[in-house]
Amino acid sequence: MRLILVRHGESVGNFENRLQGQEDYELTELGRKQAALTAARLQEEGVTALYASPLLRAAVTADTIGERLGMKPSLLPELAEYSFGALSGMTYREVREHFAATPETASLPPNEREYPGEEGRHNFFVRVTEAVWKIVDRHPGETVAVVSHGGPIALFCQAVLGLPYKRPMPFGVDNCSLAIIDVVDQLGSLEREMVLVRLNDKCHLEP
Repeated sequence: MRLILVRHGESVGNFENRLQGQEDYELTELGRKQAALTAARLQEEGVTALYASPLLRAAVTADTIGERLGMKPSLLPELAEYSFGALSGMTYREVREHFAATPETASLPPNEREYPGEEGRHNFFVRVTEAVWKIVDRHPGETVAVVSHGGPIALFCQAVLGLPYKRPMPFGVDNCSLAIIDVVDQLGSLEREMVLVRLNDKCHLEP
């Protein structure tokens, strides 16, 4: 089967340079245009099923795609972005200022910092990967689109590549980009062969 991971269109939080997490933000005008272009691309890809995070920026992107494809997206909370706890909704400048407040936090690299009330990276990894594998199991031989966020998409692509999950992400996941994964073997999660065919594909967004 073919799995297409789609990041949502540009949101107000993206435009304002915020650490969005599970805070809800509408799409910008550009984000809505990106969603429409992505819908046309996914129609060409022959998508037969559509899933999405319930957070507004992803759900609205998925609705736009679904209207073009003639299907209603299934919303799964497990596909939502990482919860950054108390820092959710802060601008990145505010986050930097927060971590500069004490020598202990300022000296730590991003992948070792802990956010007050955050979800926990192991919990995030389990939540996202289990949800995506259930989708794969449900649609053998199909082409399925999953509209989610930069964090979950980067996490799953790192897993496909056999890389440890870490921050900062080792590659970009831009708004309405596609990560396309071919799942060759579906005999069980430990025996699947996965091929990352495309990463951060934005060809459909270019003039």
